[in-house]
Amino acid sequence: MAPRLPRARSAAVIAAAALLTAGVAACGGGSGQQAAGGDVTLTFWTHTHPPMVDLNKAIIAEYQQQHPNVKIEYQTVPNTEFATKMLTSLSTGAGPDIINMDDGALRGEYIQKRLVAPVDAAALGKGSASEVEAGFVPGTLDGAKGPDGKLYGLPSEFNGTVFAINKKHFADAGLDPANPPKTWQQVIEYGKSLNAAGHKQAFNFLYLHSGWYAQWFQTLANQTGGTPLSPDGKTAELDSPGNVAALQLWVDLARTSGIADPRTSSRDATSPFQDLSSGVQSMAITYPWALDQVKEANPEVYEQLAVVPLPQVDAAKPPVNRIYGYFWAVNSASKQQVEAWKFISYLSAQHERWLTDVNFVQPVTGWDKSPAAQKIPFIDTIASAYSNGKYDQVGPHWNEIQDAIRAAADKAVFDGVPPADALREADASAQRSLG
Repeated sequence: MAPRLPRARSAAVIAAAALLTAGVAACGGGSGQQAAGGDVTLTFWTHTHPPMVDLNKAIIAEYQQQHPNVKIEYQTVPNTEFATKMLTSLSTGAGPDIINMDDGALRGEYIQKRLVAPVDAAALGKGSASEVEAGFVPGTLDGAKGPDGKLYGLPSEFNGTVFAINKKHFADAGLDPANPPKTWQQVIEYGKSLNAAGHKQAFNFLYLHSGWYAQWFQTLANQTGGTPLSPDGKTAELDSPGNVAALQLWVDLARTSGIADPRTSSRDATSPFQDLSSGVQSMAITYPWALDQVKEANPEVYEQLAVVPLPQVDAAKPPVNRIYGYFWAVNSASKQQVEAWKFISYLSAQHERWLTDVNFVQPVTGWDKSPAAQKIPFIDTIASAYSNGKYDQVGPHWNEIQDAIRAAADKAVFDGVPPADALREADASAQRSLG
């Protein structure tokens, strides 16, 4: 799922550390103690996403049945606590044996701090990491690679960014769903027509936590030519012209255009696209997994949706998309790394089920031609989104930099601070973190 997780530190981290010291160490890297009889206990943590949790539990039960000597202790953590609790636990040498983490945090925090182990090709049944990578679409595993070029995880989900429109709302406004907005300016123009037809939340961003803010920012900055950091990742560039243009576009879409009130956006991190699934919102930036959530929550609204390419700043230029992934990785402090990678291998081998049950794409070679993929509506749009996408740029102390992006967006969107001023302050904050 998202860029979907909080990135807080400071007091929240201190509080989490106290909790972990008291009770989490028993679940940590040393939890997989191997008894004299060869029994193994693995601990596995994920964030909360109900369809994913259900399938994880089913796969764990199967694996334990096939491997009677292995016990897997599975724990879900609320999305608002997940990132802080996971990072703090691994930083203290505790934490679970197996984690499921988004690529931004994985590259920006966990790999940089050597909290996760490189993939064990032999445990995955392969001769080398290159052989592991050969089974996936080229470039899709870059989200789990460190500066050393090593691979540190296998993808549990791979997401391209698409755009959902409510066809019924479009018809109400006299708009043609077969001619969706191709630019952000058209999103604003269509939004005004939707407002006039009674659909007051024509388009909105989600304001959940720093990870979500950073993903919206880079989605727009990809198109305006902005990057949060210098190419070597050592210098903040949040106040660059491309980034100012991205935040100005965000403000135009969210506030000055008047096509929706950002204060009305849903704040439910477990079901983030609630406004889309309830039929309140007419247009949304979204992802494959979110469409499955809409279908489960409100099948009637799901039938009203069309999934179209992400609008661009300039439709005359080649489209630029954003991709992100979540990866299974192994705690570098785990005493059961081989067994952990064997279980991850089993998780990864269920790619058809991840697609049918959760709408999680695992980018194995030829995934889009599989029977499960062919049953998914809008598969061509989704596959196209992957083909022109790129991973977010990340750097050291990524949590703090995302917090700086969030602060700038809040000031610009909710307080009316000029984007250039808000980003100048954010840039100074990010540079202090990098320094």
